Amino acid sequence: MMRMRATENIIEELIVSTYGEQLDAHKRHVFGQALQGLVRLAKAEQLLDMRLDAQRSIGLPGNADSRRQTRTILRRIGLDLALDQAQSKLEFGDGKDAAANGGQAGADLNDGLSHG
Repeated sequence: MMRMRATENIIEELIVSTYGEQLDAHKRHVFGQALQGLVRLAKAEQLLDMRLDAQRSIGLPGNADSRRQTRTILRRIGLDLALDQAQSKLEFGDGKDAAANGGQAGADLNDGLSHG
């Protein structure tokens, strides 16, 4: 015989006290699973709170890993943007070259793209 946990006993008591004994098996199962899901969610939240408390107790600010990841992503975005701007300047010039050549630089680029 399997051991019945205290949580399962309490859930069963909640179902009986809420709906009584006349509840059919399907509804009893659905309600029991909903309550089990709530218990699992509460356990996960408690575990997360314990981890954050442990990080704070050793001097780390809360959720330091996620902040570090966010900073890394923002740096990468900044680097990508800087590289795109530098590449655009190399490909298209700074705007002065195209005006001096009467727009020829842009036409050459378009010709190269249409034939390639």
